[in-house]
Amino acid sequence: MIEKAEAVIHLELPSERESRIVYRALKPETESPPSQRSRVYIELDGRTLTLKFEATDTTALRAALNSYLRWIMLVDNLYSTVESLLG
Repeated sequence: MIEKAEAVIHLELPSERESRIVYRALKPETESPPSQRSRVYIELDGRTLTLKFEATDTTALRAALNSYLRWIMLVDNLYSTVESLLG
């Protein structure tokens, strides 16, 4: 039995600038996935990032979701820190 798992996440960020920064940070990860078990596609439309996940099974899907959400949180935290330092 072949199992396939998919998910789509739409994230609306506070600004287009922040959306572009997150997009540019994640785009290289989508071009050379670390595993053959999952694939992620990313699109940018204004302030909205769309991430499309395809995986061979639910375990691989969960791992990919966790990784990308963690990276998004990291970039968002760094962006907020830099913005607060620059005033």
